[in-house]
Amino acid sequence: MSLVLGLIAAVVFALFLGPRPPLALGLGAGFAAGLCWVGASFGINYLFEGKSLKLFLVNAGYHTVQFTVIGLILALWP
Repeated sequence: MSLVLGLIAAVVFALFLGPRPPLALGLGAGFAAGLCWVGASFGINYLFEGKSLKLFLVNAGYHTVQFTVIGLILALWP
């Protein structure tokens, strides 16, 4: 199920970036989406739930890397 959800995120992100994004846009938008959209959303939830900073950094970091790699792949895709 994680693979399916990851593919959904990648497809929607590809639609957001459009066809053949430049490398800088793919990397920058991927990093920003992971850090600012996903990471900030996790941060809000974690603050209300009282979860640890370490858990937040692991989860937000994972998604920041995930979207950065997706942006890189989309920019390099022929």
